[in-house]
Formats: sequence, structure tokens, C-alpha cells
Amino acid sequence: MLPGWLPKTDLVFLLLTLAVLLLGTCQPSPPVPQLTIAVNAGVEGDALKAAAADYEQRFGVRVQIVELPYANLFEKQLVDLLNRTGAYDVLMLDDPWMPRYAATGELTPLEPLFAQKALTGPDDDFLAPCLAVCRHPYGNGNLYALPYVGNSQLFFYRQDLFEKYGLAAPKTWAEVGRAARAILRGERKVYGYVMRAAQGNAVVADFMPLLWAFGGDVLDAQGNPVLNSPEAIAALQFMLELGQVSPPGYASFNADEVAAHLLQGTAAMSINWPAWIPAVDDPSKSRVVGKIGFSAVPGGKRAGVAAIGNWLLAIPRGSRRVELAFDFILWATNSEQMRISAERGNPPTRRSLFQNASLRAKYRSYPVQLHSLETSRPRPRTPLWNEIENVLGVYLSKANAGELGAEDALRQAHAQIIQILKRNP
Repeated sequence: MLPGWLPKTDLVFLLLTLAVLLLGTCQPSPPVPQLTIAVNAGVEGDALKAAAADYEQRFGVRVQIVELPYANLFEKQLVDLLNRTGAYDVLMLDDPWMPRYAATGELTPLEPLFAQKALTGPDDDFLAPCLAVCRHPYGNGNLYALPYVGNSQLFFYRQDLFEKYGLAAPKTWAEVGRAARAILRGERKVYGYVMRAAQGNAVVADFMPLLWAFGGDVLDAQGNPVLNSPEAIAALQFMLELGQVSPPGYASFNADEVAAHLLQGTAAMSINWPAWIPAVDDPSKSRVVGKIGFSAVPGGKRAGVAAIGNWLLAIPRGSRRVELAFDFILWATNSEQMRISAERGNPPTRRSLFQNASLRAKYRSYPVQLHSLETSRPRPRTPLWNEIENVLGVYLSKANAGELGAEDALRQAHAQIIQILKRNP
């Protein structure tokens, strides 16, 4: 029975209105787009995390960051790639991993995605060596990534101590050794050199510029191991000599320990990555503000050359959000966003930013960094590099810890690398 105070027509209208409202509230709201990005836990990944937060706020895309330490990042990403789980939409990857990831077709080629947007590909502002490591085969193969962090090694040295002892910036490793011994003799609390010698990537990265300068290599042009060569043995013997002027315990050092000695002023020289440079002139972090100089990696039998170590952005084949992931990569690597990333401390991969006046005023190392990138050299471009690096890293670290001599360490590494190659013809 209808209430007497409400006419029938009004009641029907009211009920219809309520029904429409209820139906409207039951309609699901459109899903919020989401991206999941696997990021390196370290200074190189900090700017990408900040960029992802900016992207989320600007475009309304929910960005989930999975932050992993370097030692686990490769393993977790590879599991996702091989099983195509779709756990990640964007990978932040170290450039030596590119051959392994791309060789079995587990990365999304980017050229078709550029074509869908009527773009011919990456613009010419990207430095050629930075784009070369994004291709497989190296240099001129398919494009599988865009370069985000323009890492290549630099030589760090205490300009004030070099001036004090009448030393010129070292151009050869022999000069490095002489300078290290002179500073160690003259300074009570400063070691002549500091390096990474922990097993794995750490010690291998610090060894490669020495190996190349002494005329050696890990693999020859045909992909055969050559670590038992006189040149390679001489390089490791010299590394052990540098260990004699390095802080105690250096055989277990990684990037953080090396940076700590440089920032605290307790070591005079080192090879390091440019992502640490902003801290050098930050008074809240450094006791040597304005005292550290930067130069090209020293040479020897051959001209000095830095290892390139770019961090790249790629899309797994298993991603269910390829177009959105590509939009994010294009956005993060455009000139303006990379400038913001550079302001946050990440070295760029674009020539125009290395030449940017405000960035050069902020980062006095930029001219040297640009030269280092332009002349840098990649680590061996083989899908087996991670296995090879792990083996070599074990024996280099054992040599630095005094467990093996240089010749024995490299002979054993050489033999094990032969076995890796035989298992993977």
C-alpha cells in the first residue's frame, strides 16, 4: 500500500531514481594502469625510482618498484624472462647482461614500437657507445633497450696530495704505482690506492682496465679464453702490488667500501663509477670536497680505456603492458627527464646534457666523463659472460686475498672458462 502522503507517480519516479543510482554505484571503476619495474638497489637506481614517482603523479599510472641488490637483480630478472611470468614490465639491467637476455629472444624488440609511433628510432643525441650496448648482436643488431645511466669508469685521485708531492695526474699504471707508494710513505692516515676486490662483478670490473692496459683480454676475437697469457698474468701481478698500498681487508671491498675511503680521505686513488661523483663534493658526505680530481683511466702497453657500464631500460617479452612500458621508457630517456635525472646524480647518455652549461657548472667532471664514454669499451659480448665473470671473480679475489699467486689464479680461471664454453657450444 502506498503512503498516503506521496502520489503514485512521484513514488515510481523516486524508485526509478534510486535504482539508477544504485546501478551506477555498482559499476566497477576503470582499472588504474599499472607498471612494475625491476630496479637496481643503489645510487644508479635512485634516480629511476624518483622518475617513476614523477611519472605516476603526472600520468596517473601506478608504478610498483621492485628494488633488488645487484647480486640478485640478474637472477630474478632472468627467471622472469625465461618463464615469461610477466612479473616485470620494465627491466633496469646492466649492459653486460644484454647478450644473455637477448640471445634467446626474451626481450621485446623496440624498432616495431618506434614504428607504431611513426618514429624512426632513438634520436642522434644519444652517444653511439651507449646505444651500441643496447643492440644484439652488439653494435648493429636489433635494438632491445634504451640507455638510461651513462656509466663508464673514471680515475679518481687526490689533487691536493699530488700537488703536495709534486706529482702529475697519472697517465700510466706505472705512474699510479709510484704515486701510491710516495703518498703512503708521506701520509700517516692515507693509503695510496683503494679498489674493489670482492668476488664477482666487483673485482672483475676493477681488473678489466688493468688487463686491457697490459695488453691482455678475457677472450680473443674468436671467443677463446686467453687468461693464461703473459700480459694477463702481468696485469694481475700489478693488481696485487696495488693491494700492498691499499687498506687492510680490501679483498672483500665493494663499491660502498671504496667510496667510504675516498669520501673520508683515507685513500688517494681509485677507479670508480661516476654515479659516486656527486657525493665527492657534498659537504654532508665528504671530507675531501674540491680535492678529488678526475682523469681518464691510465694506460700501459696499450692506451688506457674504461669499461662501459651503462644501465639500460628494456621490456620483457612476457610483459602484458608493452605499449605502456614503452611509453615510460621513452619518457624516462627523453632529454628533459634525463636532465632531471642528471640533476639527481645519474650520468646521462645524451651528448647535449654533457655539454649543458648548468650541468657542467654543477659537475666539474663532465668533460672527463664524456671523453670516457666516447672511448669506452664493453666487456666481452657473450651470453655466457655472467658465468665467466663469476668464475674469474672468484679467482681474482682469491689472488688478492693471498690464497693464490697471480699465475695459478689465472691458470685455474682459464681452465674453468674452457669448461663453460664446452658445456655451451
